[in-house]
Amino acid sequence: MSDPIDWRRPHPLTVVVLIVTFISGNAFPLIAVVAFGGGGIGFDTAAVLAGGVTVGFGALGWFMTGYAVTDEAVHYRSGVLNRQARSIALSRIQQVSVSEPVIARAVGLAVVEVAEASSDGDIEIRYLGKPDATALTERLRSLARQREVPAMADGVASSLAPPPEPPAVVLHTTSTGALIRYNLGTVVPGLTGFAVAGAVVVAILALGPGLVAAVPAALVVAGVMVLAATFSTLGVVLTNGGFRLERSPRSLRVEAGLLSRRQVEVRPERIQTLTVSSGPIVRRMGLHQVAFSAATGKASSQNNAIVHLSPAVSTAEVAKIVQGSVDVDPAFGVTLEPVSAVTVRRQLARSAIAFVVVLLPLSIGLWFVHPVASFLPALVFWPPAVWYARQRFGRLGLSIDDQRLVVRRGVLNHHLTQVPLSHIQSVTTRASFFQRRLGVCSLDVSTAGIGPGNHVSVPDLTASRCRDLAEQLSNAAASSRWELRA
Repeated sequence: MSDPIDWRRPHPLTVVVLIVTFISGNAFPLIAVVAFGGGGIGFDTAAVLAGGVTVGFGALGWFMTGYAVTDEAVHYRSGVLNRQARSIALSRIQQVSVSEPVIARAVGLAVVEVAEASSDGDIEIRYLGKPDATALTERLRSLARQREVPAMADGVASSLAPPPEPPAVVLHTTSTGALIRYNLGTVVPGLTGFAVAGAVVVAILALGPGLVAAVPAALVVAGVMVLAATFSTLGVVLTNGGFRLERSPRSLRVEAGLLSRRQVEVRPERIQTLTVSSGPIVRRMGLHQVAFSAATGKASSQNNAIVHLSPAVSTAEVAKIVQGSVDVDPAFGVTLEPVSAVTVRRQLARSAIAFVVVLLPLSIGLWFVHPVASFLPALVFWPPAVWYARQRFGRLGLSIDDQRLVVRRGVLNHHLTQVPLSHIQSVTTRASFFQRRLGVCSLDVSTAGIGPGNHVSVPDLTASRCRDLAEQLSNAAASSRWELRA
């Protein structure tokens, strides 16, 4: 018989956090009220009434909110006018995470998020004191582990609870310097394109109006580039600063964030996809990202930006992190099967369409300036287009063994993704009009993961090979098990 439900309310300072969050999110209207108050149109009265309603609903919402944990489930109820109640069985918990938004962190509060695999099954308990949030998180994780039924050697389930879990081991911490180098290396290609466009504008101004107009334009271009790099890097550091990855026998724990601190615990066997990525500049620096997609519900996907085993790690450490986290090799040495060579023709056809739409009018315009100048767009465009088409074919590839699917893709940004066969939810073959004319199709493999990494796509396989792979993957997914090596 389950224990009686002992309902508890969030921390009383929740009301303060809700009010401050409302004020910060409506700063401009409130400033307008203050600025135009006294104008005889009732703005001051409206401001007082709005503030009273906000405080009243915040206090009433706190009073009407409750959470409880029993031996079978975690319960949550909330709402003032529309009441909502949600329960998640302990055996269905996918992950329990803690986040500390800036305002809540300032007063020592945190959010506890309990996720299951359904699209609307998450529970967010806002807000608890940091000690209470930590205690609740550890209790839920412990109870969820106790609901696991270990199998005996003869296949009969054991009624014994799992032994106490030893302390977690720190696998990796990402330094602030590595985050800054990785982000700067990532934004350099985009900034380079902006710099080239700016240089063209500056040159035109220098040849026309003269240096009086060209110098300020050059300063503006340089200033925009510096600001873009600075704000982009600052955002990455604030989001992933203090990154820490820990491993225990049954789970991975990730913490990240300087202002808003987030903590996520993920079961290794519930990781749906694992991707090692790098851009052209950061590869020269010997840096990579290792990202994962896990089967979590809606709240976690919206509020947890943690999707990395490492946001910036050296090439030599990638294998250590992947093997230490999910007990599989990073698939760097896997022999990959190429796609159809027709993909080169298809990519060149795309380039031809882009040339006709964008650059052909420019070539016609240059003809009236000088006949030879009309060939400049083609000379600039087609060599990189041919190179890209050939490189795209060379980079695309896949491999299947008895446990996983490995897909490699990307010309400038390289991605190597592996998917456990037992986590494949659906396999889809699709072919556009032009693909059908060329006798090729694309293969899409989807998992239960949340976010852009929840599926992988292999384009331009021959039609027969695409159908064979779809059948092979479907059969393997139905009959395989993804087991961690000891």
